[in-house]
Amino acid sequence: MQRLLTALCLIPFCVLLLSPDEATADEANFVENPVYARWKNYPVGTEVRYRQHTQARGVDERRLLVYRLRERTADQLSVEIRTRPEGAAESDETVQTQTAKRLFRLPPGISAKQFGKPAGRKGEGQEELGVLGRRLQASWVLSEVRVEAGLTETKTWTSDQIPGGLVRSVSTTPAVNSVTTMELLELREPSPGGAVKP
Repeated sequence: MQRLLTALCLIPFCVLLLSPDEATADEANFVENPVYARWKNYPVGTEVRYRQHTQARGVDERRLLVYRLRERTADQLSVEIRTRPEGAAESDETVQTQTAKRLFRLPPGISAKQFGKPAGRKGEGQEELGVLGRRLQASWVLSEVRVEAGLTETKTWTSDQIPGGLVRSVSTTPAVNSVTTMELLELREPSPGGAVKP
């Protein structure tokens, strides 16, 4: 079951969080990395907090995830990702760091227009959402992929108004009666004095 939860947790981020190869050739063959693009306009220290809720065959698990912009240059940036069960102490957190280069080499046969689109895309559109006490315009994508647990359908909402882009995601795997929801809880930006403020 732990392997199942791990697989389901990764689905909403398959497009948002993959790190690219370093650009080393003609820049005509490169596009801007979506991860870099979704963080580049925010100050170092910006944090985005989410709750991830997974229900699957008797399992009911809630986790808190915090994404924090640690470093940003003209060529790359790094994001710290902290994860822990809801209600657990900060000492129980799992911490990892993701580095994103600014440029991403286009895979063979993929155009700049196709780049960044999730595999198994079934639909897409625009929707206005109420988030953190305000209204924002979000793009949504519905996709379907096969994982170890079976066919999984994921609807992901993203917005350029949120650091990192992710607003909400819902993944369902009927074969194991699983639903995983990722919801935005809080956005914090550093104040002029350096402290992070909500």
